[in-house]
Amino acid sequence: MKIAALIPARTGSKRIPNKNFRDFCGKPLYQWTLDAALESGVFDKIILSSDGGFGGDRRENIVIYEDNRPEEVSNDKATMEQLLGFYAEKYPDIGIWCILQPTSPLRTADDITGAYKMLVEDERDSVVSVFNDPLLFWVKDCVEVQGQQCPVASFHIDKRPNSQDRKDWFKENGAVYFTPTYTLNATGSRCGGRTGLYVMPKERSYEIDDETDWEICELLMNKRLSA
Repeated sequence: MKIAALIPARTGSKRIPNKNFRDFCGKPLYQWTLDAALESGVFDKIILSSDGGFGGDRRENIVIYEDNRPEEVSNDKATMEQLLGFYAEKYPDIGIWCILQPTSPLRTADDITGAYKMLVEDERDSVVSVFNDPLLFWVKDCVEVQGQQCPVASFHIDKRPNSQDRKDWFKENGAVYFTPTYTLNATGSRCGGRTGLYVMPKERSYEIDDETDWEICELLMNKRLSA
């Protein structure tokens, strides 16, 4: 069964212009993810998918650079599932897909191999990387109570849990998603069926969404490089 990594690196970004190609600790941001994917040794293909950032299609060993991504899977409203579905149709020989987002540069090759090992050895239908996060979450104004829009909590507000009682609370970190093609076809989602949670430490779980995230990730990466 062939395994492919999909690294989505479109050029457009509102919060950080062209962030996937911006220099991050001496390399373009996407390069850190590509290097981790290559080092893992898991993949038969690694697809770097962009809408024009690489300057033309080219192939280097198992790496496929694709700049011809259609607009319908490149705009702000396109979902990752739509992009994954596009490539699953384009490469029907792939049996397992792994989404590796460039905005998680602190993820390592060991995280990739660890998540893949969980998928295979635990016979999971998908695997998603997470980290322990005992924070109490609220969603603003999504339910109606007595005619007014009110927030809803992720916990029982009349039985507010202590942090020590939230050891099994986890948050997706966006670093690694393993999805067999059969799961994608059956559910239309990257996470479906018997999903495994691959737990990563918080220091490797930061995602870059804005300039503050960028600064935090740079500090952590420079600390790693100087160790």
